[in-house]
Amino acid sequence: MDMLSRCLITSLLLAASASIAFAQQPASRESLLSGQTASKPVLDAIDVYLNRKEKKIVGGKPAKAGQFPWQVALLVARVPDAYRAHFCGGSVHAERWIVTAAHCVNDTDAADIAIIAGTHELKDSSERVAVSRVLVHEDYDDESYDNDIALLELEKPLSLGERIRILPLLGAADESQALKPGALLTVSGWGRTQQDGEGTSALQYVDIPFVQRKICNRALAYDGAVTERMICAGVAAGGKDSCQGDSGGPLAANAGGAQPRLAGVVSWGEGCAQPNKVGVYTRVSQFTGWVSACMADPGECKAKR
Repeated sequence: MDMLSRCLITSLLLAASASIAFAQQPASRESLLSGQTASKPVLDAIDVYLNRKEKKIVGGKPAKAGQFPWQVALLVARVPDAYRAHFCGGSVHAERWIVTAAHCVNDTDAADIAIIAGTHELKDSSERVAVSRVLVHEDYDDESYDNDIALLELEKPLSLGERIRILPLLGAADESQALKPGALLTVSGWGRTQQDGEGTSALQYVDIPFVQRKICNRALAYDGAVTERMICAGVAAGGKDSCQGDSGGPLAANAGGAQPRLAGVVSWGEGCAQPNKVGVYTRVSQFTGWVSACMADPGECKAKR
């Protein structure tokens, strides 16, 4: 082979290597978003993907396939890695409607969100469903997390069945039975398995007791920050809780029974599984009317525009 041919082949190989290296470089934040803004969980998930970080139910255990068929994962639509694209959870309320937390999707374009349903593992092969509409409660307060609830309308209906099921909302009339002091509730999600720890691709869950608001609002706990539109659940000594990444996911009453209900939406807390700092959840019974009205007429829904 003459010198000219060798030089030509070398140049082609270098160009190919540069092309491959460029293709493997992560995109920019701007290229992964349709809109100008997005919620903090969305931006955090994008940063995890761009920086190739490892990204959680504390004290929980892996869920079995089909154990929580109402659980969905919210993903950054343009991030191809499902594990890193995940930023929040949600619950199936109807074949085209998902209930989640307002703080997960506030200021975020529908085009930037996709969901995965019917699985207990975050896999790239899982079918994604696009979101066509985001409805954030009009009175959501991003400082106090009051009214922390939102609805996502899907572009196409989910195929309901054994793998994907609706989780009905817990009504006010049923709270006295489902939310007794010490009654066990089940929270599930793909969030961090410890505070500031790594995430998990396998759905986790934990059973935690309901905690009365007056206890949750004690000075050593949340000192009055828990409103009438919130409920608390967790172990006062710490060790079991929802965590970052679980936001928007379900707190289910009677999860293993014949009539499970969505009692809460993972909302906020101080740290994860810390003593006296149990998890705080959106009190779903206070929003059943809002959910029904928004589904019936999304255009007239009392939501942030």
